[in-house]
Amino acid sequence: MKNAIRLATFLLALAATSFAGVNVSSPAEGAVTNSPLHVVASASPFNGKTVTVGQVYIDGKLSFQANGASFDTYANVSYGSHEVAVKFWDAGGANSMVIRHTTGSGSGVTISSPANNSTVANGWVQVKATAFSPNNVVALQVYDNGSLIKQVNSGSIDVGLQLNGAGSHYMAVQAWDSNGTTFLSPVVVNVGTATAQPQPQAGGGNTWGPQVGIPSGATAKYDIDQMDGWQSCDACAGPGGHGVIDPYAMTQNLNNPALDGKAATFWLGGTIPWGSALWWKQLGAIDSAKHFVYDLGFFIKDPHIAQALEFDMNQSVGGQKYIFGTECDTRNNAGWRVWDTANAHWMSTGKPCNPKANEWNHLTWEFERVGNQTHFIAVTLNGFRQVVDKWYYSRPNGDVRELNTAIQIDGDEYQDDFQIWADKITMYAW
Repeated sequence: MKNAIRLATFLLALAATSFAGVNVSSPAEGAVTNSPLHVVASASPFNGKTVTVGQVYIDGKLSFQANGASFDTYANVSYGSHEVAVKFWDAGGANSMVIRHTTGSGSGVTISSPANNSTVANGWVQVKATAFSPNNVVALQVYDNGSLIKQVNSGSIDVGLQLNGAGSHYMAVQAWDSNGTTFLSPVVVNVGTATAQPQPQAGGGNTWGPQVGIPSGATAKYDIDQMDGWQSCDACAGPGGHGVIDPYAMTQNLNNPALDGKAATFWLGGTIPWGSALWWKQLGAIDSAKHFVYDLGFFIKDPHIAQALEFDMNQSVGGQKYIFGTECDTRNNAGWRVWDTANAHWMSTGKPCNPKANEWNHLTWEFERVGNQTHFIAVTLNGFRQVVDKWYYSRPNGDVRELNTAIQIDGDEYQDDFQIWADKITMYAW
Protein backbone atom coordinates (compact mmCIF):
# COMPACT_ATOMS: atom_id res chain seq x y z
CA MET A 1 0.00 0.00 0.00
CA LYS A 2 1.23 3.48 -0.72
CA ASN A 3 1.72 5.59 2.40
CA ALA A 4 -0.51 8.36 1.06
CA ILE A 5 -4.15 9.35 0.64
CA ARG A 6 -5.95 8.15 -2.43
CA LEU A 7 -9.31 9.81 -2.82
CA ALA A 8 -12.05 7.68 -4.38
CA THR A 9 -12.37 8.35 -8.13
CA PHE A 10 -15.88 8.94 -9.36
CA LEU A 11 -16.38 7.98 -13.01
CA LEU A 12 -18.91 10.27 -14.62
CA ALA A 13 -21.31 8.29 -16.78
CA LEU A 14 -22.72 11.42 -18.36
CA ALA A 15 -21.20 14.74 -19.35
CA ALA A 16 -21.94 17.64 -17.02
CA THR A 17 -25.17 19.39 -17.85
CA SER A 18 -26.67 22.65 -16.70
CA PHE A 19 -30.05 24.26 -16.22
CA ALA A 20 -30.76 27.94 -15.73
CA GLY A 21 -27.16 28.73 -14.89
CA VAL A 22 -26.44 25.72 -12.63
CA ASN A 23 -23.76 23.22 -13.66
CA VAL A 24 -23.36 19.90 -11.82
CA SER A 25 -20.23 18.02 -12.86
CA SER A 26 -20.58 15.32 -10.17
CA PRO A 27 -22.57 13.16 -9.60
CA ALA A 28 -23.85 12.13 -13.01
CA GLU A 29 -27.50 11.24 -13.49
CA GLY A 30 -28.06 7.56 -12.67
CA ALA A 31 -24.57 7.06 -11.23
CA VAL A 32 -23.86 4.24 -8.81
CA THR A 33 -21.67 5.76 -6.08
CA ASN A 34 -19.83 4.89 -2.92
CA SER A 35 -20.02 6.93 0.25
CA PRO A 36 -19.20 9.73 0.71
CA LEU A 37 -20.78 11.05 -2.47
CA HIS A 38 -18.67 13.61 -4.34
CA VAL A 39 -20.72 16.70 -5.27
CA VAL A 40 -19.14 19.34 -7.52
CA ALA A 41 -21.22 22.24 -8.83
CA SER A 42 -21.11 25.85 -9.96
CA ALA A 43 -23.53 28.51 -11.13
CA SER A 44 -23.37 31.48 -13.46
CA PRO A 45 -25.43 34.60 -12.71
CA PHE A 46 -29.11 34.32 -13.50
CA ASN A 47 -31.21 37.47 -13.92
CA GLY A 48 -27.94 39.39 -14.02
CA LYS A 49 -27.43 39.13 -10.26
CA THR A 50 -24.49 37.68 -8.32
CA VAL A 51 -24.80 34.09 -7.13
CA THR A 52 -24.39 34.13 -3.36
CA VAL A 53 -25.18 30.69 -1.87
CA GLY A 54 -25.03 27.04 -2.96
CA GLN A 55 -26.77 24.13 -1.26
CA VAL A 56 -26.94 20.32 -1.48
CA TYR A 57 -30.05 18.39 -0.44
CA ILE A 58 -29.97 14.59 -0.06
CA ASP A 59 -33.47 13.11 -0.24
CA GLY A 60 -34.99 16.48 0.62
CA LYS A 61 -32.76 17.17 3.63
CA LEU A 62 -30.17 19.95 3.60
CA SER A 63 -26.74 18.31 3.66
CA PHE A 64 -24.35 21.16 2.77
CA GLN A 65 -24.37 24.94 2.30
CA ALA A 66 -21.62 27.35 1.30
CA ASN A 67 -21.33 30.97 0.21
CA GLY A 68 -20.29 31.67 -3.37
CA ALA A 69 -21.00 30.39 -6.86
CA SER A 70 -19.23 27.01 -6.65
CA PHE A 71 -18.34 24.21 -4.27
CA ASP A 72 -16.61 20.83 -4.13
CA THR A 73 -17.82 18.72 -1.22
CA TYR A 74 -18.67 15.23 0.04
CA ALA A 75 -21.90 13.88 1.55
CA ASN A 76 -22.57 10.59 3.34
CA VAL A 77 -25.13 8.44 1.54
CA SER A 78 -26.50 5.05 2.49
CA TYR A 79 -27.25 2.02 0.33
CA GLY A 80 -30.12 2.49 -2.13
CA SER A 81 -31.69 5.17 -4.31
CA HIS A 82 -31.17 8.86 -3.57
CA GLU A 83 -32.31 12.20 -4.93
CA VAL A 84 -29.49 14.76 -4.90
CA ALA A 85 -30.65 18.36 -5.39
CA VAL A 86 -28.13 21.14 -6.04
CA LYS A 87 -29.56 24.62 -5.53
CA PHE A 88 -28.05 28.08 -5.94
CA TRP A 89 -29.45 31.45 -4.84
CA ASP A 90 -28.64 34.88 -6.20
CA ALA A 91 -28.47 38.25 -4.46
CA GLY A 92 -32.05 39.03 -5.46
CA GLY A 93 -33.49 35.93 -3.80
CA ALA A 94 -34.03 33.96 -7.01
CA ASN A 95 -32.89 30.36 -7.11
CA SER A 96 -32.24 27.59 -9.60
CA MET A 97 -31.89 23.86 -8.97
CA VAL A 98 -30.62 20.73 -10.71
CA ILE A 99 -31.60 17.24 -9.51
CA ARG A 100 -29.57 14.06 -9.90
CA HIS A 101 -30.76 10.54 -9.11
CA THR A 102 -28.06 8.20 -7.80
CA THR A 103 -27.80 4.75 -6.28
CA GLY A 104 -25.67 4.24 -3.21
CA SER A 105 -23.61 1.07 -3.48
CA GLY A 106 -23.43 0.71 0.28
CA SER A 107 -19.64 0.66 0.08
CA GLY A 108 -17.57 3.41 1.61
CA VAL A 109 -16.35 5.01 4.81
CA THR A 110 -18.51 6.68 7.44
CA ILE A 111 -16.87 8.91 10.08
CA SER A 112 -18.93 9.43 13.23
CA SER A 113 -16.13 11.33 15.03
CA PRO A 114 -14.69 13.92 14.72
CA ALA A 115 -17.29 16.13 13.08
CA ASN A 116 -16.24 18.17 10.06
CA ASN A 117 -14.96 21.65 10.99
CA SER A 118 -14.96 20.76 14.69
CA THR A 119 -12.46 22.23 17.16
CA VAL A 120 -10.51 20.09 19.63
CA ALA A 121 -8.41 21.15 22.60
CA ASN A 122 -4.69 20.43 22.74
CA GLY A 123 -4.79 18.33 19.59
CA TRP A 124 -6.43 15.24 21.13
CA VAL A 125 -9.12 13.78 18.86
CA GLN A 126 -11.23 10.64 19.05
CA VAL A 127 -11.51 8.97 15.65
CA LYS A 128 -14.50 6.65 15.12
CA ALA A 129 -15.17 5.28 11.66
CA THR A 130 -16.53 2.21 9.90
CA ALA A 131 -16.19 0.95 6.36
CA PHE A 132 -18.07 -1.56 4.23
CA SER A 133 -17.38 -3.35 0.97
CA PRO A 134 -18.88 -6.59 -0.38
CA ASN A 135 -15.26 -7.71 -0.95
CA ASN A 136 -14.36 -7.39 2.74
CA VAL A 137 -12.50 -4.43 4.19
CA VAL A 138 -8.97 -5.47 5.14
CA ALA A 139 -7.52 -2.22 6.51
CA LEU A 140 -8.36 1.28 7.70
CA GLN A 141 -5.86 4.14 7.66
CA VAL A 142 -6.00 7.60 9.26
CA TYR A 143 -4.08 10.50 7.71
CA ASP A 144 -3.31 13.94 9.12
CA ASN A 145 -2.32 16.54 6.49
CA GLY A 146 -1.16 13.77 4.19
CA SER A 147 0.82 11.76 6.77
CA LEU A 148 -0.25 8.31 7.91
CA ILE A 149 -0.78 8.36 11.69
CA LYS A 150 -2.74 5.13 12.34
CA GLN A 151 -3.60 1.85 10.63
CA VAL A 152 -5.76 -1.09 11.74
CA ASN A 153 -6.39 -4.34 9.88
CA SER A 154 -10.17 -4.27 10.20
CA GLY A 155 -13.24 -2.43 8.96
CA SER A 156 -13.70 -0.20 11.99
CA ILE A 157 -11.64 2.07 14.21
CA ASP A 158 -12.23 3.79 17.55
CA VAL A 159 -9.04 5.38 18.82
CA GLY A 160 -7.72 8.58 20.38
CA LEU A 161 -5.01 10.31 18.38
CA GLN A 162 -2.79 13.34 18.91
CA LEU A 163 -2.67 16.07 16.24
CA ASN A 164 0.51 18.12 16.48
CA GLY A 165 0.37 21.85 15.84
CA ALA A 166 -2.38 24.44 16.20
CA GLY A 167 -4.62 25.31 13.27
CA SER A 168 -6.52 23.35 10.64
CA HIS A 169 -5.80 19.67 10.03
CA TYR A 170 -7.02 17.87 6.90
CA MET A 171 -7.83 14.40 8.20
CA ALA A 172 -8.91 11.45 6.11
CA VAL A 173 -9.96 7.88 6.87
CA GLN A 174 -9.21 5.49 4.03
CA ALA A 175 -10.36 1.88 3.70
CA TRP A 176 -9.01 -0.94 1.54
CA ASP A 177 -10.93 -4.05 0.48
CA SER A 178 -9.57 -7.42 -0.64
CA ASN A 179 -9.75 -6.36 -4.30
CA GLY A 180 -7.53 -3.33 -3.66
CA THR A 181 -10.40 -0.85 -4.01
CA THR A 182 -10.04 2.22 -1.79
CA PHE A 183 -12.72 4.31 -0.11
CA LEU A 184 -12.03 7.61 1.61
CA SER A 185 -13.84 10.18 3.72
CA PRO A 186 -12.21 13.53 4.69
CA VAL A 187 -12.88 15.99 7.52
CA VAL A 188 -11.23 19.24 8.64
CA VAL A 189 -10.37 19.46 12.34
CA ASN A 190 -9.20 22.65 14.05
CA VAL A 191 -6.75 22.44 16.94
CA GLY A 192 -7.55 25.33 19.22
CA THR A 193 -5.08 25.58 22.10
CA ALA A 194 -1.96 23.68 21.12
CA THR A 195 1.21 25.72 20.72
CA ALA A 196 1.43 27.16 17.23
CA GLN A 197 4.43 26.30 15.10
CA PRO A 198 6.69 29.22 14.13
CA GLN A 199 5.98 30.64 10.70
CA PRO A 200 9.07 31.07 8.49
CA GLN A 201 9.37 34.27 6.50
CA ALA A 202 9.94 33.94 2.77
CA GLY A 203 13.25 35.31 1.57
CA GLY A 204 14.42 35.91 5.13
CA GLY A 205 12.49 39.18 5.44
CA ASN A 206 9.93 40.45 7.90
CA THR A 207 7.56 42.02 5.38
CA TRP A 208 5.64 40.73 2.42
CA GLY A 209 4.86 42.40 -0.87
CA PRO A 210 5.74 42.20 -4.55
CA GLN A 211 9.45 41.89 -5.23
CA VAL A 212 9.21 44.47 -8.03
CA GLY A 213 7.85 48.02 -8.29
CA ILE A 214 4.11 48.46 -8.93
CA PRO A 215 2.75 51.66 -10.59
CA SER A 216 0.51 53.79 -8.40
CA GLY A 217 -2.48 53.39 -10.74
CA ALA A 218 -2.40 49.58 -10.92
CA THR A 219 -5.45 47.46 -10.07
CA ALA A 220 -4.70 44.97 -7.30
CA LYS A 221 -6.51 41.72 -6.51
CA TYR A 222 -5.41 40.70 -3.01
CA ASP A 223 -5.76 37.39 -1.12
CA ILE A 224 -7.04 35.49 -4.13
CA ASP A 225 -6.44 32.27 -2.18
CA GLN A 226 -9.25 33.31 0.20
CA MET A 227 -11.80 34.12 -2.53
CA ASP A 228 -14.86 31.96 -3.18
CA GLY A 229 -15.57 30.49 -6.57
CA TRP A 230 -12.34 28.68 -7.44
CA GLN A 231 -12.77 26.17 -10.26
CA SER A 232 -10.78 23.00 -10.85
CA CYS A 233 -10.25 19.90 -12.95
CA ASP A 234 -7.87 16.97 -13.31
CA ALA A 235 -8.18 15.51 -16.83
CA CYS A 236 -8.21 18.97 -18.43
CA ALA A 237 -4.78 19.63 -16.88
CA GLY A 238 -3.18 16.83 -18.88
CA PRO A 239 -1.78 16.77 -22.44
CA GLY A 240 -4.28 18.20 -24.89
CA GLY A 241 -6.81 18.57 -22.08
CA HIS A 242 -7.27 14.80 -21.88
CA GLY A 243 -5.10 13.71 -18.99
CA VAL A 244 -5.62 10.94 -16.48
CA ILE A 245 -8.24 11.07 -13.74
CA ASP A 246 -6.67 11.20 -10.28
CA PRO A 247 -8.14 12.51 -7.01
CA TYR A 248 -7.42 16.08 -5.94
CA ALA A 249 -8.71 18.62 -3.42
CA MET A 250 -8.43 22.26 -2.36
CA THR A 251 -8.95 23.46 1.22
CA GLN A 252 -9.03 27.16 2.10
CA ASN A 253 -8.42 29.30 5.19
CA LEU A 254 -5.88 27.08 6.93
CA ASN A 255 -3.80 28.84 9.56
CA ASN A 256 -0.76 26.56 9.73
CA PRO A 257 1.40 26.79 7.75
CA ALA A 258 0.31 30.24 6.63
CA LEU A 259 1.67 33.75 6.13
CA ASP A 260 -1.47 35.64 7.13
CA GLY A 261 -3.41 32.90 8.94
CA LYS A 262 -5.54 31.95 5.92
CA ALA A 263 -3.61 29.81 3.44
CA ALA A 264 -5.03 27.41 0.87
CA THR A 265 -3.74 23.89 0.26
CA PHE A 266 -3.80 22.10 -3.10
CA TRP A 267 -3.59 18.31 -2.87
CA LEU A 268 -3.05 15.61 -5.55
CA GLY A 269 -3.20 11.86 -5.02
CA GLY A 270 -4.16 8.68 -6.83
CA THR A 271 -2.39 5.76 -8.42
CA ILE A 272 -2.20 6.60 -12.13
CA PRO A 273 1.22 8.01 -13.15
CA TRP A 274 1.58 11.55 -14.47
CA GLY A 275 -1.61 12.79 -12.86
CA SER A 276 -2.17 16.51 -12.45
CA ALA A 277 -4.75 18.95 -11.13
CA LEU A 278 -5.53 22.53 -12.06
CA TRP A 279 -7.26 25.22 -10.01
CA TRP A 280 -8.14 28.70 -11.29
CA LYS A 281 -9.99 31.80 -10.09
CA GLN A 282 -11.73 34.16 -12.48
CA LEU A 283 -11.14 37.78 -11.42
CA GLY A 284 -13.30 39.68 -13.91
CA ALA A 285 -12.15 41.03 -17.26
CA ILE A 286 -9.89 44.10 -17.31
CA ASP A 287 -9.59 44.65 -21.06
CA SER A 288 -7.35 47.70 -20.79
CA ALA A 289 -4.68 45.89 -18.75
CA LYS A 290 -1.52 44.97 -20.63
CA HIS A 291 1.00 44.67 -17.78
CA PHE A 292 0.78 42.15 -14.94
CA VAL A 293 2.57 41.02 -11.79
CA TYR A 294 1.62 37.67 -10.21
CA ASP A 295 2.86 37.48 -6.60
CA LEU A 296 2.39 34.74 -4.01
CA GLY A 297 3.94 32.58 -1.33
CA PHE A 298 4.04 28.79 -1.59
CA PHE A 299 5.12 26.08 0.84
CA ILE A 300 5.99 22.47 -0.04
CA LYS A 301 7.49 19.81 2.21
CA ASP A 302 9.55 18.08 -0.51
CA PRO A 303 9.75 19.80 -3.92
CA HIS A 304 11.28 16.72 -5.57
CA ILE A 305 8.23 14.54 -4.93
CA ALA A 306 6.38 16.57 -7.58
CA GLN A 307 7.09 16.53 -11.28
CA ALA A 308 6.38 20.25 -11.61
CA LEU A 309 4.60 23.22 -10.02
CA GLU A 310 2.74 25.63 -12.32
CA PHE A 311 1.80 29.25 -11.59
CA ASP A 312 -0.26 30.77 -14.39
CA MET A 313 -2.21 33.84 -15.42
CA ASN A 314 -4.61 34.03 -18.37
CA GLN A 315 -6.22 36.93 -20.21
CA SER A 316 -8.76 36.78 -23.04
CA VAL A 317 -9.41 40.07 -24.79
CA GLY A 318 -9.97 41.33 -28.33
CA GLY A 319 -10.67 37.85 -29.68
CA GLN A 320 -7.31 36.49 -28.49
CA LYS A 321 -6.21 34.31 -25.55
CA TYR A 322 -2.92 35.13 -23.82
CA ILE A 323 -1.64 32.31 -21.60
CA PHE A 324 1.09 33.39 -19.21
CA GLY A 325 1.89 29.82 -18.18
CA THR A 326 4.98 29.12 -16.06
CA GLU A 327 6.34 25.84 -14.76
CA CYS A 328 9.02 25.04 -12.20
CA ASP A 329 10.39 21.57 -13.01
CA THR A 330 11.19 20.44 -9.47
CA ARG A 331 11.75 16.73 -10.18
CA ASN A 332 14.51 17.02 -12.79
CA ASN A 333 15.92 20.41 -11.73
CA ALA A 334 15.21 21.57 -15.28
CA GLY A 335 14.43 25.11 -14.20
CA TRP A 336 11.68 27.45 -15.35
CA ARG A 337 9.67 26.79 -18.50
CA VAL A 338 7.04 29.06 -20.05
CA TRP A 339 4.09 28.41 -22.34
CA ASP A 340 4.01 29.05 -26.08
CA THR A 341 0.29 29.76 -26.47
CA ALA A 342 0.03 29.56 -30.26
CA ASN A 343 1.85 26.22 -30.49
CA ALA A 344 0.65 24.77 -27.16
CA HIS A 345 4.14 23.83 -26.06
CA TRP A 346 6.42 24.33 -23.04
CA MET A 347 9.60 26.26 -23.79
CA SER A 348 12.75 26.28 -21.65
CA THR A 349 13.95 29.60 -20.27
CA GLY A 350 17.36 28.35 -19.21
CA LYS A 351 16.70 29.89 -15.77
CA PRO A 352 17.05 27.74 -12.62
CA CYS A 353 14.16 27.17 -10.21
CA ASN A 354 15.16 25.92 -6.77
CA PRO A 355 12.35 26.32 -4.22
CA LYS A 356 13.07 25.67 -0.56
CA ALA A 357 11.68 22.64 1.23
CA ASN A 358 9.62 23.16 4.41
CA GLU A 359 9.82 26.95 4.08
CA TRP A 360 7.73 29.65 2.51
CA ASN A 361 8.93 30.59 -0.98
CA HIS A 362 8.21 34.08 -2.33
CA LEU A 363 7.47 34.06 -6.06
CA THR A 364 6.91 37.05 -8.33
CA TRP A 365 6.35 36.84 -12.10
CA GLU A 366 6.26 39.86 -14.44
CA PHE A 367 4.27 39.65 -17.68
CA GLU A 368 2.92 41.90 -20.41
CA ARG A 369 1.04 41.53 -23.67
CA VAL A 370 2.31 43.46 -26.68
CA GLY A 371 0.21 43.29 -29.84
CA ASN A 372 -0.74 39.62 -30.22
CA GLN A 373 2.18 38.34 -28.15
CA THR A 374 2.81 37.28 -24.57
CA HIS A 375 6.02 38.63 -23.05
CA PHE A 376 7.52 36.81 -20.07
CA ILE A 377 9.63 39.60 -18.60
CA ALA A 378 11.25 38.22 -15.44
CA VAL A 379 10.84 35.88 -12.47
CA THR A 380 11.92 36.52 -8.86
CA LEU A 381 12.11 33.63 -6.39
CA ASN A 382 13.08 34.43 -2.81
CA GLY A 383 14.71 37.72 -3.81
CA PHE A 384 16.66 36.32 -6.79
CA ARG A 385 15.45 38.10 -9.97
CA GLN A 386 16.13 36.57 -13.38
CA VAL A 387 15.33 38.29 -16.68
CA VAL A 388 13.49 35.80 -18.92
CA ASP A 389 12.58 37.96 -21.96
CA LYS A 390 10.65 35.31 -23.88
CA TRP A 391 8.00 36.20 -26.49
CA TYR A 392 5.23 33.98 -27.92
CA TYR A 393 2.11 34.55 -30.02
CA SER A 394 -1.42 34.30 -28.62
CA ARG A 395 -4.26 32.29 -30.20
CA PRO A 396 -7.83 33.13 -31.27
CA ASN A 397 -10.47 32.77 -28.56
CA GLY A 398 -13.70 34.24 -29.94
CA ASP A 399 -15.63 36.71 -27.83
CA VAL A 400 -14.38 35.44 -24.45
CA ARG A 401 -13.33 38.15 -21.98
CA GLU A 402 -11.54 37.00 -18.84
CA LEU A 403 -8.65 37.51 -16.45
CA ASN A 404 -7.65 34.76 -14.03
CA THR A 405 -4.84 33.29 -11.99
CA ALA A 406 -4.17 29.56 -11.72
CA ILE A 407 -2.13 26.96 -9.87
CA GLN A 408 -1.42 23.46 -11.19
CA ILE A 409 0.49 20.62 -9.55
CA ASP A 410 1.84 17.69 -11.56
CA GLY A 411 2.69 14.18 -10.40
CA ASP A 412 5.47 11.99 -11.76
CA GLU A 413 5.68 8.34 -12.81
CA TYR A 414 5.35 7.21 -9.18
CA GLN A 415 2.33 9.47 -8.51
CA ASP A 416 3.16 9.97 -4.84
CA ASP A 417 0.52 12.01 -3.05
CA PHE A 418 1.63 15.54 -2.23
CA GLN A 419 0.31 19.04 -1.60
CA ILE A 420 1.43 22.64 -1.65
CA TRP A 421 0.18 25.53 0.45
CA ALA A 422 -0.29 28.95 -1.17
CA ASP A 423 -0.91 32.25 0.59
CA LYS A 424 -1.17 35.98 -0.14
CA ILE A 425 -1.88 35.30 -3.83
CA THR A 426 -2.02 38.73 -5.46
CA MET A 427 -2.29 39.98 -9.02
CA TYR A 428 -1.51 43.53 -10.15
CA ALA A 429 -2.74 44.76 -13.55
CA TRP A 430 -2.39 48.09 -15.37
